[in-house]
Amino acid sequence: MGLFDLVREEQEAKKKAEESAKEDAVVEEVEKVEEAPKEATEVAEKPAVKKSIKKKAPAEKTYKYPFGVYSEGRLIDISSYGFVDGQDYTEKEITDIMLKHRHYEFAGTMEYSYIEDDNVLVVTGKQHRKG
Repeated sequence: MGLFDLVREEQEAKKKAEESAKEDAVVEEVEKVEEAPKEATEVAEKPAVKKSIKKKAPAEKTYKYPFGVYSEGRLIDISSYGFVDGQDYTEKEITDIMLKHRHYEFAGTMEYSYIEDDNVLVVTGKQHRKG
């Protein structure tokens, strides 16, 4: 088990803990609304609805394998990296797989561009600009 596996497990554990905490908070709000008298219920429902509605995070782009990966001026041979034909992969999953196979250029924040004609993902490190 490598360092990246441990980091990924920690991140997944944190996400599960956050999700269960959010679910518990929603259940508590619903129980409070159910216990209130009928007159108070109508008033209590409006704030509860406002609190429970949250903006959804933008859906992460997915790419269907087989595709090529172009990074740092070269096309990387990913045929033996465990990608499954016909399966969709998110940008984060692709980054994790590439890091497992010692492509350390994927360690930073990456930007993905898809060239449909050549079926290639062009991966570049995200440039942080001040100003």
